[in-house]
Amino acid sequence: MSLSGKTVALIGFGDIGKSAARRLIAADMKVIAYDPFAPNSPELPTVQRAVWPQRIEEARTSLSLLARSRLVAATCSMPAYSRKAKDGVRVVNVGRGPVIDEPALEAALQSGKVYSAALDVFEVEPLPMDSYLRTHPRCIFGSHNASNTVDAVTRTSEIAIDKLICFLGVA
Repeated sequence: MSLSGKTVALIGFGDIGKSAARRLIAADMKVIAYDPFAPNSPELPTVQRAVWPQRIEEARTSLSLLARSRLVAATCSMPAYSRKAKDGVRVVNVGRGPVIDEPALEAALQSGKVYSAALDVFEVEPLPMDSYLRTHPRCIFGSHNASNTVDAVTRTSEIAIDKLICFLGVA
């Protein structure tokens, strides 16, 4: 599937979500972010913010945005709940394992509601050897360490050192 021109629903708009949004926008995708706690991000002005529906009247707007999404990416640290995605949706979870109800994902893959899944975190880690997800031809898995590059480790170390210096009052 070509990403250009497709809509992605990001569930979670913290550091991981914003990083994913930058890459998705670079792939010419429309990004809708659901996160009640994250502030708007001025450096990502094209990201459309949406409120996860709490009541039926809210669902008319929020779920219509979700229903238009061709890809749903869970980048949050809290569970996300949705049964209103478009048929044939692709699911990506780079957030936390429990964000995805794996038995529900398995059923959705079997029914075709979910076309494919890309996961680098699981409810139970490591993913059990007898998991149906391991046998599904359109499931791929990552190692949840994409940010573990030399540059990322250097940047994280510098941030930690700066915070430690501020905390200790040494400058």
